[in-house]
Amino acid sequence: LPSVQEATFDSYENQHKDECLPGTRTDTLNEIREWAWSRHGKVIFWLNGLAGTGKSTISRTVAKSFSEAQSLGASFFFERGEGDRGNAKKVFPTIARQLAITNPQLVPILHQAVYDNPGIMAKAMREQFEKLLIQPLQHLKPSNVTVKTVIIVLDALDECEGDNDIRLIIQLLPQFRSIAGLRLRVLVTSRPDSPIRLGFSKISMDDYQDSILHDIPIEVIKHDISLFFDYRLAKIREERPLPANWPSDRDTQRLIALSIPLFIFAATVCRIFEDLTWEPIESLSEILTHQTNLSQLDITYLPILDRLLNRQHEKQREKLVLEFHKVIGAIMILESPLSISSLSELLCVSKGLIHSRLSSLHSVIRVPGNESIPIRLFHLSFRDFLLDPETRKKNPLGVNKTETHEMLIRHCLSVFQSLKRNICSLPSEGTERVEVDRHTIDTYIPLELQYACRYWTHHLVQCAEPARMEHDTLSFLRKHFLHWVEAMGLLGFTSEILGMLTRLQGATWSNGPSPILDFLHDARRFILKNRQIIDQAPLQIYCAGLIFVPRKTIIHTEFANEVPTWICQFPIVKDNWDAELQTLEGHSDSVQSVAFSPDGHLLASGSEDQTVLLWDPESGILQQTLEGHSASVQSVAFSPDGHLLASGSEDQTVRLWEPESGILQRTLEGHSASVQSVAFSPDGHLLASGSEDQTVRLWDTATGMLQQTLEGHSASVQSVAFSPDGHLLASGSRDQTVRLWDPVTGILQRILKGHSESVQSVAFSPDSHILASGSEDQSVQLWNPVTGILQKSLAEDSSSILSVTFSSDGYLLASGSDDWYVYVWDLATGTLQQTVDGHMSSGFRGSGASDAVAFTPDGKTLASCSADETIRLWDLTASEVTQNHNSDSFEPPPQIMTFSPDGLFLASGSYESPVVRIWNVTEGTIAWTLDEHSAAIESLAFSPDNRILVTCSADNSACLWDLTTRTLLHTIDSHSESVNSVAFSPNGQLLASCSDDDTVCIWDFATYTLQQTLIACPHSGDSIGGYKSVTFSPDGKLLASGTYSGLLCVWDLVTGAIYRTINAHLDTIEYLAFDPDSQLLASCSSDDTMRLWALEEYALVQIWDIEWDGDSCGFSHYFEFFHDDLSIHGNSAAFVVERGSDRQMLLSRSGNLDISFETERWVKLRGKRKLWLPVEYKPNCFRINGDTLAIGLTSGEVSFIR
Repeated sequence: LPSVQEATFDSYENQHKDECLPGTRTDTLNEIREWAWSRHGKVIFWLNGLAGTGKSTISRTVAKSFSEAQSLGASFFFERGEGDRGNAKKVFPTIARQLAITNPQLVPILHQAVYDNPGIMAKAMREQFEKLLIQPLQHLKPSNVTVKTVIIVLDALDECEGDNDIRLIIQLLPQFRSIAGLRLRVLVTSRPDSPIRLGFSKISMDDYQDSILHDIPIEVIKHDISLFFDYRLAKIREERPLPANWPSDRDTQRLIALSIPLFIFAATVCRIFEDLTWEPIESLSEILTHQTNLSQLDITYLPILDRLLNRQHEKQREKLVLEFHKVIGAIMILESPLSISSLSELLCVSKGLIHSRLSSLHSVIRVPGNESIPIRLFHLSFRDFLLDPETRKKNPLGVNKTETHEMLIRHCLSVFQSLKRNICSLPSEGTERVEVDRHTIDTYIPLELQYACRYWTHHLVQCAEPARMEHDTLSFLRKHFLHWVEAMGLLGFTSEILGMLTRLQGATWSNGPSPILDFLHDARRFILKNRQIIDQAPLQIYCAGLIFVPRKTIIHTEFANEVPTWICQFPIVKDNWDAELQTLEGHSDSVQSVAFSPDGHLLASGSEDQTVLLWDPESGILQQTLEGHSASVQSVAFSPDGHLLASGSEDQTVRLWEPESGILQRTLEGHSASVQSVAFSPDGHLLASGSEDQTVRLWDTATGMLQQTLEGHSASVQSVAFSPDGHLLASGSRDQTVRLWDPVTGILQRILKGHSESVQSVAFSPDSHILASGSEDQSVQLWNPVTGILQKSLAEDSSSILSVTFSSDGYLLASGSDDWYVYVWDLATGTLQQTVDGHMSSGFRGSGASDAVAFTPDGKTLASCSADETIRLWDLTASEVTQNHNSDSFEPPPQIMTFSPDGLFLASGSYESPVVRIWNVTEGTIAWTLDEHSAAIESLAFSPDNRILVTCSADNSACLWDLTTRTLLHTIDSHSESVNSVAFSPNGQLLASCSDDDTVCIWDFATYTLQQTLIACPHSGDSIGGYKSVTFSPDGKLLASGTYSGLLCVWDLVTGAIYRTINAHLDTIEYLAFDPDSQLLASCSSDDTMRLWALEEYALVQIWDIEWDGDSCGFSHYFEFFHDDLSIHGNSAAFVVERGSDRQMLLSRSGNLDISFETERWVKLRGKRKLWLPVEYKPNCFRINGDTLAIGLTSGEVSFIR
């Protein structure tokens, strides 16, 4: 479990920081101790104060005290500019790890939590908090004697990046109340900044008490600072040759007066006196001299800068200023601290020069003795002082922020020259990031390069004129973009790439056509498409990333030579980016509903997997998972202010969540059947819910009380919507009507009749002048809600309408349908403006393909969800949006595929269609289409000489096609039921066909005459239910066929007599294969077993349990011997049976096959993961021929990769 070890109070980095002296801060320390030990204390103690008032010193003192009392559970000391100490990404994992160390009983619980949630580090903070802290802690059993008090210290929360993260942390902490096994208390210190105050305003006063340091009486502060000076000055007099009366009482009092109320002033002054570079008496004089009309920061730090310059001659001063700006300026600007060694490499200066520039600044900069330990400031106030433009007016050593950023970006671009493909020398393109240890990463990607990778865009956009860097930046991107992305993936920063590219797009570049903006647009689309796999296995950026990228894009043009040489043939892909921005994967079942927050920053999705997921629609990153429903979530909706999210479920409840924190606010119960739809009123005070119990209910969102129940529909209420003016509530029902209600009185205003099937969705236009209703009658009807008059009907005459929604400007209407497509209509003309192909590639026809659609508030992006378990985001401004389509041209996904023996062609067919396609393997295109059959295809087979293709069909026939002339040679029509399979004899002279009519026929292939009809074994005369599979033995003497009932029949082809009959399986025998010697016969069945038979002995040699998914999974299985080894390719793996001694054969997954699959997403070469398949390339079926992989896609296409 990753943690930020340097964030603990007693870390190496914090070891020299001050603690409270005895006798100081006594009131505050006692207040904290009383809070901590009180049985009735509140969960949180918020100690807040202005910068420099000593908050962190108190935190360290408290943490040490509780640690010595064995009551400290964890500590996290935030510090801006200190890498992961400056953000919330690892706060909860760090706390969880520390709690497990201090409470060993948590170790196995936390271990299981991490095992159950392997991707927890990439999840949203709320989910980390829930899975790593709340749930494990709830498993702790309380002691029979007493409940242990455990303190967690969070120091300097205001220095955490991200106002939303700060507020979320505060809002999550009160949940520690629910832990029964421990009495958890959290000390939070911070400045009283707006995000902190806002966060505390959102939680109950019962959950925290606060103490304000800068409100402590001046007398108390003066007393504590006096004690501090007495202690530190006495030590200085012992260590330095100073008079016993130094400083005088008068000077000491002046120092105390200058320090109030900032302890940081007192601490810095004492460090100046301790610095051996300076003489204390002279330093004191300069400090007291600077006090007139200067700020406390000036009084503290200006003497240090003045003395640096005063000691130099004019030329030396110029050199000093340049070196100071480069070295010290960089230290001030760096987003994460670097060591002397790393800073030397980044800035291309000697370590000696860095030491020289730091030598006189030990009072304000913590300079470690070890050159590999990061350089840190004692206090951020020195940075603020040095970067203040006013400081430059007083001293030339003041640092120009924008110039320093430009200097740093130039050095970052220089460091990037060491980037390259596979920078860490990983063994395979499928190596996952989690498999790469940190030492390997740090060895191959040194810290200065890590810094440059993560922060170069920050420095670039902070330059005064980024356009000056345009040429160098574009050159870097064209050469190293993929190498940089790979490095970011290995470092675990994939989630930051999109934000960095977005900031670059917003920078000020040169006027006119901008190649860099074109590149950034293309790069952003590339990352959106590949973010998931970059984070999982970074080297896939050169494999999956490049072979599936559109061919005419900048990324493909610039980096095609980066594709590994073992990929010889690319799949056919589109030329340019289409309207699909990204596919969001995270649900484990059909997605029923989507909704954008009013500000567009969140996307909510509800699913049959009983969860609501919250996404960042810009990056596609999952923010939170809301769990609590016990059945499918049918509908989600945000309140107008975005502060609430409602979810309606088949569990008959409506739940109200706070989307920012993910906290469940309340559960609304009252419906007696599934809640199909939820909607907020425009003022957010009411929530409407429509249910299968045929009612609409109105709830008070503030109290959760039921206000009204609207009755009148005679069937399920599928959709509800308020008019934006709040005057009407519409409900659509399976009773084929739309009803309009007065939401205040609950009185029915009118009934709109016009649909001939269920009304699935209703929506008002933004001006409330139009009501749209979508129906299973394949139409969208537009009504005047005031008069009830039907204004217009929009229809595509092809599919049921499942959802409708208006764009925010009211110009467009989008409808989702069950033909996968999403239609966008121009309401001014009533014409179809755009069509996006929805979830067509998923192939869930008739299963609620585009269940719901939603516009972003700006109307530029459309979200759709589907039974394929995904949400897709569409760019409606894209030039590649489909303008029209013909749903009748749809071809079902291939379920049967076979290569010709020479590998030049592949035939594909489907159990849902009579059409057979012949594909040119080299070109990856359709060579021709066969449409002779009148029913679905059952089987395909090529002749051994490649000349003939036999197609078997449920129309009771098999057709023989001449591939040279592309003509139909002969039709076998002697079977009386479906022809399920055919097989050629090894010499190509015979053809066997098996059928549901309980017969197997042997044909003379030259004359097409029937040679034999093999009848099932006469056990009882009853039907065996038909033959499913058939195959010849390699020596041509035997023929085997398997039945639907599990019976295995083997005939002697010389005599035509039954050779063996075996009750082999409990279910259909799907595949059969002889070994090369014709002595063994393997059978694979949908009873989840594979069996090996010795025919001569009539014996079962071996049986293996295998995972069988059948046709419902849509993933092909094929079964054959490779030399002496038997293989079956299935949905989740390739199984290989390797021959051992005494006919014992060992079953293994994948084995040493040249090409195999692991799950539906990984292609393996010789047992190693090599190629990840995007969601649209998930195989519906596949076939392997030598080094060529054919993938049957749910879109109906076949893709070839070699």
